[in-house]
Amino acid sequence: MQGAFLALGASALSGCTQTGGLKLTSAPTEVAAEKALAFPPPGGPAIVSVIERNFSNAVQQDIILSTDARSRGQNYIQVRYFGPASTPFAGASRLSTGLMTTAQAVGEMRSEFPTIRMSISPSFVQNNYGAFAYAYGTNPGSGDACLYGWQQIKAPDNYVRTFHYLGRIQTRVRFCQTGASRDELLSMMYHYTLTGAFDSVGWNPYGNVPPLDPTVGQLGRPIYAAGAGARLQPPTPAPVAPVRPAIRSLESQNTRPAAPRVETVRPIVPAVAIPAPNMVTRSPLARTGQPTGADIEPQTLPGPSRLPGPTTTPATAPAPGSQTPQAPRPTSQLQQQGLTRVSSASPLPARPIIPAVPCTISPTSSCAGDM
Repeated sequence: MQGAFLALGASALSGCTQTGGLKLTSAPTEVAAEKALAFPPPGGPAIVSVIERNFSNAVQQDIILSTDARSRGQNYIQVRYFGPASTPFAGASRLSTGLMTTAQAVGEMRSEFPTIRMSISPSFVQNNYGAFAYAYGTNPGSGDACLYGWQQIKAPDNYVRTFHYLGRIQTRVRFCQTGASRDELLSMMYHYTLTGAFDSVGWNPYGNVPPLDPTVGQLGRPIYAAGAGARLQPPTPAPVAPVRPAIRSLESQNTRPAAPRVETVRPIVPAVAIPAPNMVTRSPLARTGQPTGADIEPQTLPGPSRLPGPTTTPATAPAPGSQTPQAPRPTSQLQQQGLTRVSSASPLPARPIIPAVPCTISPTSSCAGDM
């Protein structure tokens, strides 16, 4: 009987020592939006809620974003921080640290976009955290455009071996919008911001800090405020392009050929020297009764053509018994008395001589002395 009372007393004492609190498991929990480990770009979709999961080696958050797409599914940014997680849950699962392969990405996209055909981009792209990959697709029925991107941030392997750059970050982005272009969707991958970190000396998945720009602090290297560089920079002279003459092709133009230019060609007449009246010479042959130069046939010599003399007209003798004055002698008689041509034996080519105007017979005339 005494032993029974002792057993009841021991059980009562043991019940008084238990707190009776509820033990939590590793189920996902919702945290405040300001505790998100990643934020969308400024002006981007708003954060609706943040769902957090704790693992023995990582912490995962699904940042749910607002959407206006008609397709089924939810927009989100999923981040996984691998590092020395201090979880109070006994028996918490471990998250795989393997790299995301193309086959794994295809399997995830099939469950996320069952009605949209996604195509993985073969281009190499990079944001502030390094290289990333993405797939893009559209739904013609609903007009939605969707993007699925993934990225892993990890220090180089040679840095990890020193135990000073441990840890890594994995990111997945699902974003759909009605009527959006590829560039508008890619803006999410280029401008999202990571804000979390583990409180550990050896955790640094980003690697070394990039060196400072060598132009900082130097003279003659101005640094302009953000958004004002184009307005404050000095104007640069525009390059002067070499001036080339414009060449027009006549074949490509519908033009008619120019009419031939007709020029009047006048014959070249050699200059003729006209002697003065006092230049008439006496022929010695006329005084001796020999034939004058008018009766001598000129020889054919090379040179300019000779002008023919004036036509001789016989003089009409006056009737007997008439007292009319005698008519002036014709030009032919003057030629017989005084005009001679250049001898053919002259070494210079003969030049034509135009006879002088016949003079009037008078007592004081030179012609009267010859008669």
